[in-house]
Amino acid sequence: DSMALAHELNPSDNKGNLSEESSGSPFGEIIRDYQPLPGTIWRFGKPNYARVNKTYFQHRSKIHQEGSLEAVVSKIVKNWEVESHHIHEIHQWQTMDITKFKAAVNGGCPCNAQYMADVGPYNMLLGET
Repeated sequence: DSMALAHELNPSDNKGNLSEESSGSPFGEIIRDYQPLPGTIWRFGKPNYARVNKTYFQHRSKIHQEGSLEAVVSKIVKNWEVESHHIHEIHQWQTMDITKFKAAVNGGCPCNAQYMADVGPYNMLLGET
């Protein structure tokens, strides 16, 4: 039970930057540096990554050198996760070009960024199983 739970999200706290705990700063390393655009509304309330970060820092098996390709990719993926899961308005996304994004699973029909925002990234990847 390392992820934030739905009952821990506060829908009325739906604006502003992520907390220091969500960035990883208290652990001595910034692993998530997402800065929402002005006016961004968090879908379910501002996400809190404190619990998942604690587990991540306790159990990770690799520490990538700061600035290495691996460290950059890891941070981009974490920032993409923040955005794709917690910001419904795709025009406020910054981690990908929404006009070019297409995803297809197992040869299925490709879907666009709006579809992914509407159904959620995991549901998009699961498809209609």
